[in-house]
This record gives sequence, structure tokens and C-alpha cells, in this order.
Amino acid sequence: MNFGSIALKTLIVLVLLFLLSLAGALTFPALSVFSGNAGAGLVSLLYLILAMLILSVVGNLLGRGIRTIKKPLDGLILTFVGAFFMGAILAIFAVLNIPYAAHLNLNWLGTSWYSPLLTLLFIGTPLMLVYTSVE
Repeated sequence: MNFGSIALKTLIVLVLLFLLSLAGALTFPALSVFSGNAGAGLVSLLYLILAMLILSVVGNLLGRGIRTIKKPLDGLILTFVGAFFMGAILAIFAVLNIPYAAHLNLNWLGTSWYSPLLTLLFIGTPLMLVYTSVE
């Protein structure tokens, strides 16, 4: 794996997640620490980047596998399945209460039975597009 490529994808994912947080889809609990001690804020930011780096490694492996598919319809279906799993990884971060990861708002789109599934898909789709389109 090329670490420079993964680091660049991590920064792109952080920007996308920040834009989604402006829409209310997720929250960054680590960013609330910045109002306190400067050392604690720096450490929480590094832990946030570490959690997103783990997400980027998983996404990079999924994207690399999807790019090897020769049939376009199979690749498209696997991209959306991968997008669902990228959103699910963020949901697992929230369920396990990992302190410095982004926490999903599963009721972002409403309170009906299919809203959490659509939330996972809508958050995971731009993330998965980063991993499948950028080499």
C-alpha cells in the first residue's frame, strides 16, 4: 500500500465528513475538546486522524478490490454495497463509542424504519467514491 495515497484519501474523507457534519449527518466529539487545554486538543485531533486512517485503509482495500472487477454493472453494485459498509463502519465507531471518531446521526433523514439504512448509504457513497475513483 502506498501510504502517501492513503494519507491523501484520509484528508479528503475528513473534509467530506466535515461537510456532512455541517448538514447534521454526524458529529465530531473530539472537536469539542479544543476549547480546553491545548495539549488535549492536539492529542484528540491526532486520535481523530488515526481513526480516519483506519477507515481509509479499509476503504482503500475495498476500492482496490472493486477496481479489479471487469464488468461495469458488477462494479457499480459492489460500489454501492461498499458504500453501505463504509457507512456501517462509521456506525460501528458510534456503537462502540470510540471517543475520537465521528458519530453518526442515524435519524438524520427522519424516523421511519428505512431512514438509518439510507443514512448509511448516503454517508458512505461519497466516501466510497473517493476510494474507487482516486488511484
